[in-house]
Amino acid sequence: MHRSILALLLVLSTNVLADSNACKNLVRLTDFNLALEPGQIIDATDSTPEYCHVRGVINRATRFEVTMPVNWNGKFMFSTVGGFAGTIGDVTSLLPSGFAMASTDTGHELAEGAEFLKQPEASLDYAYRGVHLATVAAKKIIHTYYKQDIDFSYLRGCSNGGRAALMEVTRFPTDYDGVIAGAPVYAFSEFIPWAISVARAIREHPLDMDTLDVLAANSASACDTLDGVEDGVINDPRLCTDELLNLDALVCPDNATKGCLTPGQLETVKTIYGDLKDDQGNVVSPGVLPGAENAGDWAFWTFPNNALGFDGTPVVENMFGFLSNVMRHHPGFDVNKYDPANDAANIARELAPFDSDDPDLAEFKANGGKLIIYQGWNDFPLRPQRAFDHLQSVQQAMGDSSVDDFFRLYMVPGMTHCAGGPGAWMTDYVTPLVTWRESGEAPDRIVGAQTGKPIPFPHLMVSPAGTQERAFTRPQCVYPKIAHYKGSGDDADASNYICGVPGNTSE
Repeated sequence: MHRSILALLLVLSTNVLADSNACKNLVRLTDFNLALEPGQIIDATDSTPEYCHVRGVINRATRFEVTMPVNWNGKFMFSTVGGFAGTIGDVTSLLPSGFAMASTDTGHELAEGAEFLKQPEASLDYAYRGVHLATVAAKKIIHTYYKQDIDFSYLRGCSNGGRAALMEVTRFPTDYDGVIAGAPVYAFSEFIPWAISVARAIREHPLDMDTLDVLAANSASACDTLDGVEDGVINDPRLCTDELLNLDALVCPDNATKGCLTPGQLETVKTIYGDLKDDQGNVVSPGVLPGAENAGDWAFWTFPNNALGFDGTPVVENMFGFLSNVMRHHPGFDVNKYDPANDAANIARELAPFDSDDPDLAEFKANGGKLIIYQGWNDFPLRPQRAFDHLQSVQQAMGDSSVDDFFRLYMVPGMTHCAGGPGAWMTDYVTPLVTWRESGEAPDRIVGAQTGKPIPFPHLMVSPAGTQERAFTRPQCVYPKIAHYKGSGDDADASNYICGVPGNTSE
């Protein structure tokens, strides 16, 4: 008996030593293009198992990290980063579930702002190459450490991270078996004109939190109950028309300064809600849909702030520098004279490397890939109409009947940019994606939750009046379907909702 226990202890100690050595010796994968630090075993905590942590650099600039848990499930998850990137994303959250994880800063530091765009290689690393090269390196490290192949590779990200996710789908379609792209920046060539138009409007007539409270109350009063449920969420903001909003009625009467809009602020608000159109009436960029105006998105993008490395000016103001750097080889270009409504074509060629709206997903599908895109109806910077345009372009390129087999879009009522807002935005997309890819069970609806408790995010500046105080669950439906309340039962329970196309309440 004692000999058996001793033998077991010797085996266990040998395995721990072997794991430690294997982790440390990953440094031997260093070559001309890849520089690795010796891996380190990180001790388990209450929330994270023991894991091997490796840090490295590709091509002297692109930092990345890989984490590998002791009880590996054969799966790999890569986390892409939002904004201008420049930081390492999540590499620990799925370790308890057995995933190996990785992320990259895409080749520059966040403190650089948009200056990295002046360096051709750094610019393309941000656009798409950094994630691909880090993916290749991470897979090599994981294979070497575990001495076996990865069963399934997944990737997830939101905003710029969602754009980077779609870049993998279109430009490197065999890198991943399943991809979650949240609120992706489909096209900088659309986003930049919109941002500059908004920036100029708020320069002339800035908004404040009182203004946003007025707008949110107005939208809710006009449109919250259009779906038959009063919950602080506009279920389908497309139904919240200009006539229902009646914005002109919000202008301050004589001597009033609170609870209303100045004529100038009304002009700014109409610019934001309205489509940006060229002189021929073509929509260059769609407007922001009504709802959740004081839930943090509007304020973060239009108020001065220093969050996430921004420079104390409204975030939309940073797009002037972004565009100037991208267009630096065009001597006649002056960003201050740029007409966002009519000059979009003039910047499209230089922004093309960053755009992820290629509708040809045939190679990804042929490789067995599955794609989930999710988008908040009340996303301020990445208005959801572009998600509809992208889906339609994919359907046209590949045929309507084939798209649902591998690509599904979920629209989230009351969600702001990537997370937050009064809707049921807290959602696990990983489990449905994994089940879909590995078992073939497609997710017809995914249940999200709203806790009714404030959760701070660095990319949101929420008004005290903009916090949701009600807890509930809702189904997220495959677009174009939306959730309809059955008319009976607890309206806070997702089980009492069905997914149907607008105007039709049957499943």
